[in-house]
Amino acid sequence: MSTGVLTVDLGESLKVVDAWLTDYISRPHRDIGRSGAVCPFVEPARRAGVVDSRVRLVGPSPSPALLVEVVRCSLDEYELMDAVGDPSPLRSLVVVLPDLPEDRWSTFDAAHAAVKTESVLRGLMIGQFHPTCTERSARNPEFEVSKSPVPLLAVRRMAVHDVLFLGERREWFEEYLSRFGARFRKPDRIDAVLYEAYLAACARHRITP
Repeated sequence: MSTGVLTVDLGESLKVVDAWLTDYISRPHRDIGRSGAVCPFVEPARRAGVVDSRVRLVGPSPSPALLVEVVRCSLDEYELMDAVGDPSPLRSLVVVLPDLPEDRWSTFDAAHAAVKTESVLRGLMIGQFHPTCTERSARNPEFEVSKSPVPLLAVRRMAVHDVLFLGERREWFEEYLSRFGARFRKPDRIDAVLYEAYLAACARHRITP
C-alpha cells in the first residue's frame, strides 16, 4: 500500500548527475554553436577537484519561497566553500534537488530568475537545469542547452564569457564591466562573438565602449 511518500535514492541521483556531467556537459555538442564542450570549465574543474556536489530535499510541494531560499542558500554555501578552500577560478558547486516534483519545475525556473540579480551583484553565476528546461544556448537560440536528467543548480564565479548572458539588464552589465571591462580595451585579444555582445550591450544601455 502506498504511503504517498516520495522515495529518493540519493546515491543513484548523484551517479546520474555525475554521468550527465561526463557524457553531456564535458563533451562537444553539434548544436552548441561553437567548438569545445557544452561547458568548457567543468572537465578541468573536475580534474582539479574543485567541483563539489550537494543534495537538497525539498519535499513534494515546495513553495516558491522555499525554492528561492534554496537558490539563495546555494550562493551562501558557494561563498563559504570558496573562502575556506584553495582559491580557484574554476570552483563550482552543484546542488541536486532529486525530489523536486515535475509540477514545480517552472517554479524552480522562477526562483532562479528571482535570485539572478543578487547572484550577479555577488560576482556569481547560477544556472538551473531540469528535464524540461527551455534555457537556450547563447550562440544557438534554437538549442535548449540546460536540460538535465535530475533538477539541479550550478554555481560558479563570473567569467569573461558571461557577457553573453549579462547584457540584457544594465545593472548586470555594469557589474560585469566592473570586473572584466578592461579586457575589451584590446579587442584583438577577445573572441569576436564576445566583443560583438559587449558592443551590443554598450549600445543597448548607452554606455561608451
